[in-house]
Parts: sequence; structure tokens; C-alpha cells
Amino acid sequence: MTLINWDHTMINVPNLKESIDFFADEGIIYKLGGRHENWGTANALGYFGINYIELINVFEQQKAGLVSRASSAAVYDVVQDFNQHKKRFNTVAIRTDDLESIRQRLKLLGIAAGPILEGKRLNEKNQLITWRIFFIDDDIDGLPYPFFIDWENSDADRERQLVAQGLIQQHPAGDLNVVKAVFEVSNPVQVSQQWAKIINSTVIDDHGKFIVPIGEKAFEFIAGTANHLTTLHFSGAHASKRQRTISFGEAQFIFD
Repeated sequence: MTLINWDHTMINVPNLKESIDFFADEGIIYKLGGRHENWGTANALGYFGINYIELINVFEQQKAGLVSRASSAAVYDVVQDFNQHKKRFNTVAIRTDDLESIRQRLKLLGIAAGPILEGKRLNEKNQLITWRIFFIDDDIDGLPYPFFIDWENSDADRERQLVAQGLIQQHPAGDLNVVKAVFEVSNPVQVSQQWAKIINSTVIDDHGKFIVPIGEKAFEFIAGTANHLTTLHFSGAHASKRQRTISFGEAQFIFD
């Protein structure tokens, strides 16, 4: 069976160090990840098990400015938000072990799946990190689509590597796990159905909230005007952190 799971969530930020410091004050650890030399972007990563959050910005504007939405949609959106000094969620990445079959299935659905690209970055120890990826050059009612990524090893092996590297660890705020992403959209019925098709899932109508399960986590679509990912929910927070909301620019983090 083809692997389809929620890999990570991107947040566009104007300044990596300030963003790392902000979350450190809230008990959430991010570490510098490295640079995507081909795109002119740089990142910091915070792990919650194998699922992670990527803070991303631009380190070389000339190179980043050459990225088109047709070639790398999420990267293009990083550049636009960086130029406008915005802090907000970008989109989510879906992890798989068969990019080719998923890409063909999406194209049959009429979705503009782009070419499979080779991704790479040098981490802070000058080690080369590689992956394969494809973007979707489209949106639905203004909401950016997810993109798909293949790390070319099993989840178990990848988790062991991340633990050995000290990247997966307990945060001062608790044994945190991302459990749900909330998307505010104009037409939650239509959008949730389309996303369910993309990730081969179903839609659960929960009194006007439309839930699309993905592994043990969920994407939730609610009515609103943002047409964007707005909120992440976490489990595992210490008692002092529970029922709290952290606002980071336009992004919200809720500790359930």
C-alpha cells in the first residue's frame, strides 16, 4: 500500500533567529536546518515525532526571485510573504513512498501536478540532505494545495536517524504532537472533498466542521474568508500550557 501521511507544515517567516527565539520562549525547540541553495531559501525545524514544522525564509533574494509558482508553488509563496514581512502558515507536505503513482492519479483528477524534482540542502553540519518532491501549481478557492515529498527511506529508519541526530526530542512545553490543522475556507464542503481525493481519504461532517483524516491526525475545514491554513492543534502539553493559544503573526498554535 502506498504511504500517504502528513510530513510537515511550513511557516513563512521574515527572520529565522527571531522566530526561533520566539518559540523558545514558549517552550518549543527549533534548530537551524540549512539552506536550499537552488531556491535561495533557508529554514529551521521543530520536530514533534516524525512530523515537523518548518520555519522558512529567504537568504538570497536574487535567486529566490527566479522561482516561479508553476515550478515550485510553496517556495514561490515563501518569497511573496518574505517580501511583505508576513508571518503565516504556507501549506503542508504529504509524505509518500511512491511519488510517480500519486502524481499520475492527481493528473487523472485534473489536478496540475508538477514535475518530480530532486531537493537538497546542506544542514548546519555541512551534511547533504536530499529528497524527491513535486508541487501542485494550483489552488482551490484560493487555498494552496499540499505538496508531496519522498525521503526515500522508511518512516522507522527516518525516525531513528532523527532521534540519533538529536532533532526529535521532548520540548520544554511538553511531549508535544501536532494532531490537527485547521483551514478556513469559503466552501469547506467542496474543499474538504477535493483534499480527501488528493490524499485518498474521506470526509467526516462534524456539525459544520469537515474533517479529513490522515494517519492518526486530521485536516479540518471550516467556513471563513482566510482561504488559508490558520491553526495547528497540539497534544501532550504540560498542564500549565493546556488550553492556551499562541499567536505568531497570522498563525495560531493551540495546546489542547
